[in-house]
Amino acid sequence: MSRLILVNFLLVLLILSACQNSSERNHTAENQYNILPKPAKLLAKKGKFLISTDTRILLENDDIGLQKAADYLIDFLKKGTGHQLQIETTGDTKDAIIFRLDNTIKNEEGYQLSVSPYETTITSKTGKGAFYAVQTLLQLMPSNVFKAGNKSKNIPVSCVEITDEPRFSYRGMHLDVARHLFPVDFIKKFIDLIAMHKQNKFHWHLTEDQGWRIEIKKYPKLQEISAFRDETLIGHASDNPEHFDGKRYGGFYTQEEVKEIVKYAQDRFVTVIPEIEMPGHSSAALAAYPELACTDGPFKVQTKWGVFEEVYCPKEETFEFLENVLVEVMDLFPGEYIHIGGDECPKAAWKASSFCQDLIKREGLKDENELQSYFITRMEKFINSKGRKIIGWDEILEGGLAPNAAVMSWRGTEGGIEAARQKHNVVMTPTSHCYLDYYQSQPEDEPLAIGGYLPLAKVYSYDPIPQELKDEEAKYILGVQGNVWTEYIPTPEHAEYMTFPRSIALAEIGWTSQDDRNYEDFTTRLVNHFSRLNALDVNYANHVLKVDGRVTSTENGVQLSLNTKAGSGYNIRYMIVGGSDEKIDYKNPIPITERTTIIAATHSGVTQIGNVA
Repeated sequence: MSRLILVNFLLVLLILSACQNSSERNHTAENQYNILPKPAKLLAKKGKFLISTDTRILLENDDIGLQKAADYLIDFLKKGTGHQLQIETTGDTKDAIIFRLDNTIKNEEGYQLSVSPYETTITSKTGKGAFYAVQTLLQLMPSNVFKAGNKSKNIPVSCVEITDEPRFSYRGMHLDVARHLFPVDFIKKFIDLIAMHKQNKFHWHLTEDQGWRIEIKKYPKLQEISAFRDETLIGHASDNPEHFDGKRYGGFYTQEEVKEIVKYAQDRFVTVIPEIEMPGHSSAALAAYPELACTDGPFKVQTKWGVFEEVYCPKEETFEFLENVLVEVMDLFPGEYIHIGGDECPKAAWKASSFCQDLIKREGLKDENELQSYFITRMEKFINSKGRKIIGWDEILEGGLAPNAAVMSWRGTEGGIEAARQKHNVVMTPTSHCYLDYYQSQPEDEPLAIGGYLPLAKVYSYDPIPQELKDEEAKYILGVQGNVWTEYIPTPEHAEYMTFPRSIALAEIGWTSQDDRNYEDFTTRLVNHFSRLNALDVNYANHVLKVDGRVTSTENGVQLSLNTKAGSGYNIRYMIVGGSDEKIDYKNPIPITERTTIIAATHSGVTQIGNVA
C-alpha cells in the first residue's frame, strides 16, 4: 500500500557555545589536542601547565625571529586574558615559556613543543618555526583566550610533546579585492586567520577589469579613473536581462595602507604576493590610459563579470608603463614573487592589429600564443633584473614558458604537471578543489555564488602531488593555495562564510603529510575548533555539522534515516513536532506512518550544541 509521506526536515547549523567562565571546566571540555592543522607527532602527557600573571617569557637566543614570535604570544594573551607576560633573557625556567633555537632541526618552519606542569619549551631552527609553535600552544589553551577582552586568572595548557614540520613550503590563500573592495581591518583579520592555521602566503589580487586597487604615484589616473566603476551587476552574470544597481563603486589602498598590511603580515610570518594582471583583465587600466591598447576603444572600468577583449598591446609604451608600475609595487612588497596574472587573455585585438602582426613576424613568433609568451618573457626579464621572480596562472605556458617563471595550476592539474616536468616551480590550485567561491551546499540554501559545487569533504580529499609525476618531478610542487574570487562576494562576512572552514582543510593539506590525514579525524578536531572561530567572530559555514535525512521504503514501511558528519563523540537527538516534545536519542531509522514534521540537532551527549535553522 502506497502512502504519501511528507517529512519536513530542518537542518542544523552548529555554533559551539562560547566557553564558560570557569577555566577548569574549559580545559576539561576543550583541551583534548584538537590542533589544526594536525601535527606530525604528538605524545599526550598528564597534567597541566598554568599560565598566570607570574609566568615569564624566557628568550635563550638573541634572534629577531624569536622575538617576533614571543611578542605575538604576549600581545595575543594580553588581548584575550589581560595577562602581560614579561620577557627575560636569563633566569629560572620554572613557570616560564622558553624560546630557544636548535640548528639540528632540518626544516626552516619546523618546531618542537614540550609542555610540562613546570615549564613550556619551544625549540625551533628559525623564528618561523617558533611562531608556528606558538599557534599550536594557543590551540592547547581554552578557546576563551581567543576572545578579546576576556579575563582569566589561570590559563591551563595540556601537557604534551609535539614534533612538527610542514609538508609543503608554500601554503597560501588568495583574495580578490578588485571585484569587491574590503577594508584594511578585514585584510588584517584574513591574514590573522591564515597565520593561525600555519599558512604562509597571502596572494593579493589587486587589479582587474572591474577595478584597480593599489595606488601608483606615477600614474594618478589609476586612482582617479581605474579605481571606480559606474555601477555593479545585480544577480548572476547569466541572468537575462541584466540588472545593475546604478551606484558608483570603488576605491583603492594607499601605499601607506599597503605598507601597513605588508608589515602586519611579516609580523605573522606571512609573505604577501601582489598580483598585477597582464596582458588581459586590463580594462580598468585602459580606461585611464587608452594609449596602451591596440584598438581605439572606447574603454571603461567594467560593471559586470567575465572576460573582455580589452588587453594591453605589446608595444614599448605599454612595457614602460608596466615596468614603472612594478617598480612601485616591488618597493612595497619585499617577497620573492610578483604575480603577473597571464590568464584569460583574448587574442582578437592582437590578431586584428597590424602592429602585433608585424611584431610576430619581426620576432619570428609562430602566433598570438607565442606573442603572449614574448610579452610575459619581457616582463620576467625586467622583474628578474630587480632580483625578483614571476609567478602566473597556467596560461603563461601557452606559447612557451618564460625561463624562470613559476606556475599556478588552476585549470585542473595538467598545467602543473607540464610545468613540473619542465623543472619549473608549481603551486597547485585547481578549480576542482581550491576555488572557494564555489557553492558548498545546495544553491537554494546558499548565498549567490558563481556556480560549481565544492563541499568541505572534497576539498580535504585533495593531494597536491599529481600521481603522474615522478619523484624527481614532484619536488617542483611547492604547495597548494585556496582562491577566493569575489564577483559574488561583496562583504567581509560573506568572504568569511565562503572561505572558512574550507581554507582550514587546505591548510591541513599543505601542512600535514598525506598518510596522516583522515577526514573523520579532521572534522572531529574542526568541531572543537569552531569555538575558537566563534571567539574570533568568524562567520564560518558549518555544513559539516548539518543533519541529513533520507526517507526510504522497506518491507516494514517508510522510515527516516538521520546522519551527521560531525565525527565521533557527537550524536543526533530529534523531536517529533506535535508529539510529546521529548528529545529522543537517534539510534535507528525512525518509522514514519503519517504526515510528520521532525526537527533534529547535533548534540554532545544531551547538550544541544547547535541552533535549529
